Amino acid sequence: MRGPLNVVPSPQGRPVLIQAGASSRGIKASAHFADHVFASSQALNLRQRHRHELDAALVAAGRDPESVGILWGVSLVVAETEQEALSRKENILRMVPRGEAVGAYLAHNAGYDFSTLPARFTLKELNDQIGATNASPVGFVHQLANDIGADTEITREEFLEHGLKSATAYDRTVAGTAAQVADYMEEVFEATGSRGGFMFAHPVATPRDLLSVVDFLVPELRRRGRFRIAYEGRTLMENLAT
Repeated sequence: MRGPLNVVPSPQGRPVLIQAGASSRGIKASAHFADHVFASSQALNLRQRHRHELDAALVAAGRDPESVGILWGVSLVVAETEQEALSRKENILRMVPRGEAVGAYLAHNAGYDFSTLPARFTLKELNDQIGATNASPVGFVHQLANDIGADTEITREEFLEHGLKSATAYDRTVAGTAAQVADYMEEVFEATGSRGGFMFAHPVATPRDLLSVVDFLVPELRRRGRFRIAYEGRTLMENLAT
């Protein structure tokens, strides 16, 4: 719009720009514009590849890769015992009806109509079709192909069963004691360049699973020197850089 903006300027000058995108176009955009990057939870080798490709793109754009972190999306179930945490995680699969909701959820996120699936198909064939429609080729189907093989032939029902775990974040939910969850977070953080951190997805149950992060996980991370005890900067931009 033309003319002055009728609000008080931000102390940090401009908003923090966090770009979400693991495709080639998304990584290129991140390298040019983003202060930090958001990335979904996926296999560790895919996270490492994302970090490597982003670093290369940042160098090509004349930027320092050390200055741009990746915030990995993660769903957590933290409890006092491993058995309690795993039990809460299993409840996720009963929260969403497969037939009514899973296909619609996957279609919304992939930009592809999964109601047109044939009775049997390979994941490579499906992902090629998704990419040809200019939808995201690095979403759920891409991740499933990485897990079970792109040339694996599966049925529509098997695909939706995998989709249920994706739609409910079951396959991306880390469940365990505070120590077990902290071990997982440290492994991912160090294996992907020790830059950035994590962005917690919507919890399984509100507010209990959020309170459990505060009650159990934060003290464990602080004990390991992985969680701040005070904010050093005045703004979000300053604190994300520390």
